[in-house]
Amino acid sequence: MAPIPSQSPQQDFEMLTQLREDFGVKHNDEWILPSNWLALWNLASPLGAMLGALTGGWFQDKVGRRLALGTSSFLSAIAVAIMYVSYLPEDIQGRRGCFFAGKFFQGAAIGAVMAATQTYMSEILPPVLRGSGMAFFPVFTLLGQLTGALVIFGSLRKSKGYTVAFASQWPFSFVPIIVSLLLPESPAYYVRKDRIADAIKAQARLDPPDTDTEAVVEKMRRDIEHEKRTARATYAECFHKQNIRRTFIVMWANSLTAVFGLPLLAKASYFLQVVGMDASVSIIFLILGIVLGLGGNVASIWVMARVGRRPLIVVTLSIAALFWLSMGVANCWKGGVVPW
Repeated sequence: MAPIPSQSPQQDFEMLTQLREDFGVKHNDEWILPSNWLALWNLASPLGAMLGALTGGWFQDKVGRRLALGTSSFLSAIAVAIMYVSYLPEDIQGRRGCFFAGKFFQGAAIGAVMAATQTYMSEILPPVLRGSGMAFFPVFTLLGQLTGALVIFGSLRKSKGYTVAFASQWPFSFVPIIVSLLLPESPAYYVRKDRIADAIKAQARLDPPDTDTEAVVEKMRRDIEHEKRTARATYAECFHKQNIRRTFIVMWANSLTAVFGLPLLAKASYFLQVVGMDASVSIIFLILGIVLGLGGNVASIWVMARVGRRPLIVVTLSIAALFWLSMGVANCWKGGVVPW
């Protein structure tokens, strides 16, 4: 299964009727969210994540992976607070703008967090474990989604219940802060800063018993020195003729989730309500989808190690295309059976 990007509980907030009343407009005696603001809210997180990843890469090279992770997670908690109070402004445009700002700010923080965590894992994991290690990203993302969906299901009948869904994100912001205090710094970061003694201490915490830690760090130092002599680590180098093919492969791989329609699928519960499905039933469908996705991602850890990346991508994208085609065909008819 293709990895699923980070998605916090508030991204399914449209299913809450009270939120539609606070942020939407009345159309044919029903409260709906304006399409222009819905598009802006959908844009806010990925746009912020792009900028956050760019600045986060620079920031973690300056202060280290641990401090970058802790700082970005703290900023994410501030963004949750902004979204939590977004219903307070009296003017509806102010409420919408405040929520947009919170989503954008949180997207930037999450982009920096992802940059720090992926860099950290690539530096400490042996090559044989990197594929399986990276596969845990969507697994824990889906666990977060499942938690958010359950919170939303329990908040449907509560006044301002969507604020409970927003607040449920705070633990997910503070846990990485605690983790960043417990983790050793990346030995590769210390080597790049010529802090060899600190690198040996950090590597010793990562190595199994009876490992020659000094030899491991020395090999790392030689590899980094060779890298410095033969290549320049700049964003411009990514688009040099020698590297551009690899760069586009990385860009394509990271865009796969958007290619098969995950951003639209994340709003499926809202669209199911629009075409006539009850809110509670649509959330049950959301929960079932998350559970199936969780199972698929757990299975992908095993499958990816045996069949490889490319066959897995081709097969799963083909299956996704068939399902999207079936939904398009179902839309040719009207009636209560269409949402199902």
